Amino acid sequence: MNRRHLIATAGATALLSILAGCKTEPKGEKFIGHWFSDNGRYPPTLVHIERNGDTFLFTETAWNNLGKVGYRSNTVPATLNGADNILVVGGSKHIAYKEAEDEIVSDNLKARRITEAEYQAAISKQ
Repeated sequence: MNRRHLIATAGATALLSILAGCKTEPKGEKFIGHWFSDNGRYPPTLVHIERNGDTFLFTETAWNNLGKVGYRSNTVPATLNGADNILVVGGSKHIAYKEAEDEIVSDNLKARRITEAEYQAAISKQ
């Protein structure tokens, strides 16, 4: 019986050592990057999310039909909600991360992740 306890204890210790050695990413890292949203009604919307200390900067470049028509960029601060999958942009807009599709979604945004090169190419077309 002592041998079983020894083996179980050794196994549990090894498992805890492995888990303790695993690097965990800081909260919200899944949101960081470049995003592309094309709903078909207007030219595509581009989003860039970057870390700003403990918070984030959310930059949306979207088509504007009011006043001077064309693309406009707007940058606002963003923070994580209590849940790790919800980003609160500008204090009111909630954006969720869908891990299975690698997308960010909200009431009026559904965007897929793109590379920085694709983002820069899209920005330069504007």
